[in-house]
Amino acid sequence: MPLSLAPYSDSVRDQLLALWAVALPLDAITEETLETRVLLDENFDPQTFLLALSDGDLVGFVLGIHAKRMPLGDADPEGDRCWITALGVDPNHDLKEVGGLLLSEVEKKFRSLGKRECRVSGYPPGYFTPGIDIHAYEGYLDILTMRGYEVYHEALSMDAPITLFAVPGKTVELQQNLKAVGIDIRFYRRCDLVKFMEFLEKSMPSDWVRVERRNLRNIAEGGFHPEQVMVVTKGDDIIGYCQFEGSHFGPFGVSDAFQGKGIGTVLLARTLERMRQEGYHDAWVMWTDDLAAKVYGKFGFKETRRFALLKKTL
Repeated sequence: MPLSLAPYSDSVRDQLLALWAVALPLDAITEETLETRVLLDENFDPQTFLLALSDGDLVGFVLGIHAKRMPLGDADPEGDRCWITALGVDPNHDLKEVGGLLLSEVEKKFRSLGKRECRVSGYPPGYFTPGIDIHAYEGYLDILTMRGYEVYHEALSMDAPITLFAVPGKTVELQQNLKAVGIDIRFYRRCDLVKFMEFLEKSMPSDWVRVERRNLRNIAEGGFHPEQVMVVTKGDDIIGYCQFEGSHFGPFGVSDAFQGKGIGTVLLARTLERMRQEGYHDAWVMWTDDLAAKVYGKFGFKETRRFALLKKTL
């Protein structure tokens, strides 16, 4: 049957969720996730969330996103970027045919909006994975590279058991040495708010600022608590931080001027310690790189997935 394309409609919501589960089995989503990550995103645009239909049946989809309503700061400095955060095709249909048609059409729509670069798939406010899983979704990676997308970075997910985690003696000593030169690592206090936001806006990516602003609001509403955030201080200044949400570790970062002193190692260890104290048996990080993975590896983290991040000039 010939294929036809249509913008997203809630009338196919159940079909979409079912297809997502079989097309991307490691990354199936719930209805709640579809609503919170996609449909309620300020930049959601049904015209770039395209569905492929064959005789009325949903056989593929591509989720494209762009800064329709909310600017994305340093993630989109010129306002000419766009993202593909999910591409799925029914395994019983031809991936090259269906996926190629979806990609061709969404790229056409992006060009009409003045976009000049398309990235797969780390759209800051609402991505599902950093990119294409190199091992699980080789077919999707092939079709993207065939269409001119180039891998510009690799990211990895890591997981660690923390039931028996204890801060190593060397890390305790490192923290003491830092404190001796005026660098303190402690839980966030609500009176840190203004200086904390100043640090984030000066030193961290704009998306991390957005995430932390949301979490700090939730402290006031009772949905987040100060002990989920560690901060690093030097005198009156905040120079680093780390946080967790459930068993999800991160993000965390340190000002450029203070990197290389072991601060990140202490932040990581103390945050894992707090997670264990709150009853979590495991910790996971969605997105890191091979350099940071060496630090994670010291505390039992192992690579579980590896992703290719791709981009294309439209």
